[in-house]
Amino acid sequence: MIMQVKTAKLAAALDIGGFGVVFAATTFAISEFELRIMVIGMICACLNVLMYGSPLASMKTVITTKSVEFMPFFLSFFLFLNGGVWATYAVLDRDIFLGIPNGIGFVLGTIQLIVYAIYMNSKASQCSKETASSPLLASDRGEASSHV
Repeated sequence: MIMQVKTAKLAAALDIGGFGVVFAATTFAISEFELRIMVIGMICACLNVLMYGSPLASMKTVITTKSVEFMPFFLSFFLFLNGGVWATYAVLDRDIFLGIPNGIGFVLGTIQLIVYAIYMNSKASQCSKETASSPLLASDRGEASSHV
């Protein structure tokens, strides 16, 4: 519980602090409005690509273990869907700051879904599902306890 509170505080500090640094740097260091918009757009695009790429860290584990238990399907699916919808909107709106990172996100989401499709029915995935569904205690299986 203490670790969760520390993690929440760290996340909040980084989120608020990161915004504060970007706001202060662009407000005070860049006087031209158009350049300020360009810099903020680049920062947001980079952060967007990092967000889309974060599930790729689990892909190495999926490939080496041949099991998708470490890669949640719905996260990959909705990142794929979100990237595709926003990339389509960006093409229609001709917005490069939306188009490039979300197009990359769409491609990364596609790769994640392909990897998921390849390994979802592998023997390792089936074994991990059986292990997860089997009871941990002998009494949970209906076996009588031998101790008095």
